Amino acid sequence: MHKWILYVITGFCLFLSSYNCQASEPNDTEFGIICVPAANLRETPSHKAEMCDQEIMGYTVKLLKHQENWYQVQTENKYTGWMTDTSFFKADRAKLAQWQASDKVRAVKVLATVYSKPDVLSRPITHVTMNALLKKIKTQIGGWVKVETPDGRNGFMKSEDCVDAVKIQMSKEQLAKSIIETAKTMMGVSYLWGGRSSIACDCSGYTSTVFRANGIMIGRDSRMQAVEGAKVDYKDDFSNVRPGDLLFFGEKKISHVAISLGGKDYIHQSGDVHINSFDPNTQNYNEKNHKKLKAVRRFF
Repeated sequence: MHKWILYVITGFCLFLSSYNCQASEPNDTEFGIICVPAANLRETPSHKAEMCDQEIMGYTVKLLKHQENWYQVQTENKYTGWMTDTSFFKADRAKLAQWQASDKVRAVKVLATVYSKPDVLSRPITHVTMNALLKKIKTQIGGWVKVETPDGRNGFMKSEDCVDAVKIQMSKEQLAKSIIETAKTMMGVSYLWGGRSSIACDCSGYTSTVFRANGIMIGRDSRMQAVEGAKVDYKDDFSNVRPGDLLFFGEKKISHVAISLGGKDYIHQSGDVHINSFDPNTQNYNEKNHKKLKAVRRFF
């Protein structure tokens, strides 16, 4: 009897050991700094699993659990999911603090390239999407900036493709204009469920990308965004809806979001990024969206 109990206990201990190898918990000080253009966040540790979010180069995630070459992570937006270990550069608190304190540039183009030399004919090091963060090494003569990726690769970006990553300060009028300009640069970008980059995104990924590019951090999905900002009691003719206001649509619950261009026109990601209108007399009138409009929120 005692020998049988010993076998049971030994087997249970081996099971626990095997389980911990499959899904171990990283040290509390472990973080990841995204080092690929867009890191996919999936519901489970499998490439076949549904993608629930993305994070882009230079932003950080908290490492929660480890399973083979997958990590369960939490993004800065508090989304939790699984990423491959090649998506990020592992960092403890000291390395994370160094990265956060370093001078950085922020990509401003929908898609930009980091080259091995200050020459567009040189070998690409990586591509980066809008809002990507890279360490700034120095400004080069001839319109180039020497940069470093989070995992230590050095290269060169065109000066016109990036700006210093500093706090954005603009008047409300300037901010509204900048948001609309940013939104329009992504015209035609294709739809991707769970996407949150400037080259492929879903509707809330689009609005959060545009707002992030202008220094405003908003929730990840449309339902989060719909309870942020200030409510706008919009008029039937939309005369009090301003450029940069967010429009929320749905039936029983919020399921879609768009950026107002002011008045009756708006831009949104629906199949691709394009402009529609609430004006029945226009060619781009969308009756379905008009009927589903639930709320308007103002963020600045």
